[in-house]
Amino acid sequence: MTSSRDIELISSIALVRQQAGRVRDLKGFRKGHQVPSDVSDHTQSFIGKIAEEDLRLDLDERFEEFRKTLKFKRVEISVTDPISGIGQISTPWFDYQISAIHDSNDASAVILRKQLSEFRQIDKLDSPELNSVFGSTFDTVELTPPAAIDVAALVDQIEDEADDRISLDYDRQTTWCTVNIKGIGGQMRFTSDRIALNIHQAQPPGKLLDSFFKVRTRINEIQGT
Repeated sequence: MTSSRDIELISSIALVRQQAGRVRDLKGFRKGHQVPSDVSDHTQSFIGKIAEEDLRLDLDERFEEFRKTLKFKRVEISVTDPISGIGQISTPWFDYQISAIHDSNDASAVILRKQLSEFRQIDKLDSPELNSVFGSTFDTVELTPPAAIDVAALVDQIEDEADDRISLDYDRQTTWCTVNIKGIGGQMRFTSDRIALNIHQAQPPGKLLDSFFKVRTRINEIQGT
């Protein structure tokens, strides 16, 4: 379904999966360490440090997958070891990043965020090799729009259309809104500086992108753009 995608927009998109776990389960959590009771820059630094082994193991596994399955040469793979809770691998097709984030809603939890972005070979997004590596990894598409989104105006347009196929939710101040469309197993969330489509079940990269553009096309129709 490459023809239905906005090729230029893909360069601004990230495929994401966030999974929560316990701080004390990180491999760098040692006897004498204490589980944080609040969330701050200091605790984020602590999480980044004790998560280094977990992040490095993931990077090692991905390096092997990229080399053996995607057939990248050693000189084509650039690995940045974890620094401040973030590690990355750059390849000729994309950048892969994994990070450890102290959960702002639960001081005893850590979020491991995996991200695929900076797509340089768009035609590879549907390749069997890429699906083999990332088939069940990502469940969210994130996009940072070039200009701020007027969430209130978007809500008004959707409500004015009164389409039974679309369900809408938002907060009183319209700092965010979520849109569900029948036939698409996911939810689009809008804030002023971010658009995110979360799919109920992880999908291969190409299929996940197509779901995103299908919802985006419907939203554009509502907005008349």
